[in-house]
Order: sequence, then structure tokens, then C-alpha cells
Amino acid sequence: MSLPKSTVDHYLGEFRAGLCEDAFHGLTEADPAIITDLISAYEDTTDLDTKVFVIEVISEFRLDSSLYFLRHALRKDEPRIWKAALNGMALAESPEAVDAMDHVLSSIQDSDKKEWIEEVITDTNMAIMKKAEQVVSGSGG
Repeated sequence: MSLPKSTVDHYLGEFRAGLCEDAFHGLTEADPAIITDLISAYEDTTDLDTKVFVIEVISEFRLDSSLYFLRHALRKDEPRIWKAALNGMALAESPEAVDAMDHVLSSIQDSDKKEWIEEVITDTNMAIMKKAEQVVSGSGG
């Protein structure tokens, strides 16, 4: 068993034991290499709380490389799953995240879900522009 896998197993055990904050901080402070094992844990469980927790942990890394996974979760019908994935994409605040949300948006039939995604796309685009303005104004002075 690899070290990252045992790290994931350890902290998911803590999560299931009710030590949610300890598990969250332990996983988010680990090397991003654990993301692959987190995705495997997500796929191997049917427990909704664990699935949402794993999405939240992966989202905290804010890596564009996780967007494929988040995009897949965003397509799910379960509101807790897709809302966690949507929040994760918003956390990334990247054009790639906006593209991923936009890609999913085109296939969504549920009007409420569509509205949520559109709002997050708008908010994320605004955050990206604000960040770019801060960089420009910070380097000009």
C-alpha cells in the first residue's frame, strides 16, 4: 500500500469517526498526489457524506487538474454532490473552471440546477476579472 493511499484511508477513517475537521485539515495539508487516491475512494463508496467530503477536500487544492473529476461530479443528479462540485469549481477561480462549468451547463435539463451553474459562472468570471485588475493595479504603482 502506498503512503498516500494509507494517508487517505487514515483520514477517511477519522472522518467516519466524526473527526471531520481533523480529517479535512490532514488531507488538505497532504501532498496533492493524494488526489488520485481520493478519487478512488470517492468511486469506491456509496456513502453520500463521504462522497461530498472527498469533493470538498479535492476542491480545496484548487488544481485545474481536478476539474475533470469535478465536472463529472457536477453532472450527478444528487444535489449535495453537484453543489459541492460546483463550489469546488468556483474555488478554482480559473478560466479552465469556467470552461468546465460551461461544458456541463450545455447538457443540463433541470432549470434550477442550470440557474445555479449560470450564477457561479458569472461570479467566477467576476472574481477572475477582479483578480486580474488587482494584479494590474498592484504592478503599476
